[in-house]
Amino acid sequence: MQLNETVSRETVAAKNPGPQTAVVNETDANLVRRVIDGENKVFEVIMRRYNQRLYRVARGIVKDESEAMDVVQDAYVKIYYQLGTFRGPNGFASWLSRIVSNEALMHLRKLRRSSYTLDESGFDEPYDPVVDAQPLSSVATGQLRVVLEAAIDQLPLGIRCVYMMRAVQQLSTRETALSLDISEELVKTRYLRAKRLLQKIIARHIERAGLSLHEFDGVRCNFIVHRVMSTLMGPR
Repeated sequence: MQLNETVSRETVAAKNPGPQTAVVNETDANLVRRVIDGENKVFEVIMRRYNQRLYRVARGIVKDESEAMDVVQDAYVKIYYQLGTFRGPNGFASWLSRIVSNEALMHLRKLRRSSYTLDESGFDEPYDPVVDAQPLSSVATGQLRVVLEAAIDQLPLGIRCVYMMRAVQQLSTRETALSLDISEELVKTRYLRAKRLLQKIIARHIERAGLSLHEFDGVRCNFIVHRVMSTLMGPR
């Protein structure tokens, strides 16, 4: 799915922003229960609540926007049919993230015909980053975001997805470990290595200025919600 080829479809989907009732304030456990009980449209609330986080999980593993969107969409279909296996009431976000990370790894395996797991030390091997000679202080905000995202994309897979969860999504060490199904110690090691590999000024800017990288809201959020709901329940 090429993002630039779906503008008109996204525009249509954006006109249908989904449910706007008190249901958005319900707990995850209640939402899950309602979907299982047959209230299919409530699944939209779950998607809108976690689109940003799950997109970042996928984007931290696959280095392409369109591929990440495909991963999230496919994962949502699986999630919908697996809701009954969730053993709550807590930990829903991590449960969703593990499904998406596994889906993203499967995507890589299919494309490259190689085996990928996030707990292998091979993902920590050294690399030589490409450093732009242009001073960051002279780059406009929009351009700076591109520079930051490009720098993160250069990190090795295992380190990149940890950094995406810890620094960009700002999850705790424990929640990152649960989301990626790796140990907390490995999360700590890889997060430290990621910060060392990235230029200190870039890491400092992300954490102090709070730039929103790999945003997934507005039109793109509405588009993927529309696609998943159409897959599950037919055109609306």
